[in-house]
Amino acid sequence: MLIKSEVHFYDDGDCELVVGNLLFRVHKIILVLSSAFFNGMFSTAQPSKEELITISQTGRTVARIELRDDAAKDIEKLLSFIYPNIFFEISWEDVENLLRLADKYIVETLTSACVAFLKRSYQEEPLQALKLAETYSISTVYKESSKLVLDKFEHFVYDSNNLEQLSNQTQKKLKVSRQQYVEGLNKIFCVTVDRRFPPLATDHLRTKFEECVKDICTFPFQSPSYSWMKLHQVDCNRHFECREELRRLKPFINEKIIAFFGCKYESLAWSRSPSFETTEPCYPFIELRDDY
Repeated sequence: MLIKSEVHFYDDGDCELVVGNLLFRVHKIILVLSSAFFNGMFSTAQPSKEELITISQTGRTVARIELRDDAAKDIEKLLSFIYPNIFFEISWEDVENLLRLADKYIVETLTSACVAFLKRSYQEEPLQALKLAETYSISTVYKESSKLVLDKFEHFVYDSNNLEQLSNQTQKKLKVSRQQYVEGLNKIFCVTVDRRFPPLATDHLRTKFEECVKDICTFPFQSPSYSWMKLHQVDCNRHFECREELRRLKPFINEKIIAFFGCKYESLAWSRSPSFETTEPCYPFIELRDDY
């Protein structure tokens, strides 16, 4: 026996959706305007006699469509999103399923809403955001969430099940980027100890720089964003010549750091709490369409 939905059963509806034992009576125009899937269905297919149901109270006939392979609660959420009379807020609990439904039923507005949610919230669950961005080819979210996964690489790989959520290609990209960072630390430590980098004439400034390098190169290694900040915040106000030399050398240091670590570093996009510091933390990243 079918049970009427308590949320989406409209007396003036002209279409019924059956999901399991739950019955939704909805409006064809809402489905057509919201979903290319339903638009194609209603524009090309005519319901058979078996699919037409007569409403006893009014004598009207409505099309009844059975949706298989989806749970009733999922279709209810989909309808709650496309109907303007329902307030619906996306959360981490349902964003993955909503992306699946948006992809299956071709609801572009729902896809856009899910992408907007990921852009706002990727910092809360970067690994989950990376997984969803890869699955649904959201290149911007993929890049930004990879920054935070790489920045806390040890935390995420401690549990091997974490990386198993990702494709082999993305796992490889993350591991290669991490290896480049570790090798970069070794390189910068060696050339600093040998006094080949940076070319500083002021002993006091060199001492400050060497202290910074020892800090970021001591095992367990600091995060890439921390190392980037430390290397760019080396300062010395003790002598005028130190300030002048550092001013000339900062662009050179930045160029060499990129060479040592093997990639560009960027700050986070869509930051909810913009920094007012002169130097924002920057991160390595991977791209969705990089060739590996």
